[in-house]
Amino acid sequence: MLGGIGAFIAGEISGAVRRNVTVAVLMGLGVLLMLCAGGYLVAAVHTALALRYGSVEASLVVAGGLFVTGLMAIAIGFYVKNRPRPARPMAATALVAAPLAAKLIGAGLTSKKGWRLALVGGVVVLGALLGRQFFTGDDSGDGEA
Repeated sequence: MLGGIGAFIAGEISGAVRRNVTVAVLMGLGVLLMLCAGGYLVAAVHTALALRYGSVEASLVVAGGLFVTGLMAIAIGFYVKNRPRPARPMAATALVAAPLAAKLIGAGLTSKKGWRLALVGGVVVLGALLGRQFFTGDDSGDGEA
């Protein structure tokens, strides 16, 4: 029985990994194409400015615009990094662990081996709840200066 469960879990994991890899590759390709389009946009802006103001002035305007855009991206990154994270509710972990606990307790009522399985399942669920409680919080109090 455990071999069947293991094969089922392995099949589910491999399907999820394959799907996630496909999504990541497609998103990476999309980002690469958008970066190329952004490069062509910058080149087009440079060409338009060069026709109107000259080559040196166009290069200075494009370089200044890219510099300001980079500074804004860095500032937004620092803002997002330093923003406090909301606490995760304990009820979410309990709701995720409840079906597993119910299945293990149901299996535990039928045999001696099942009682051991239910006990191990209870320990796993309790460990998940306690681990989530201990390891959720912001990183502001870890002693970094």
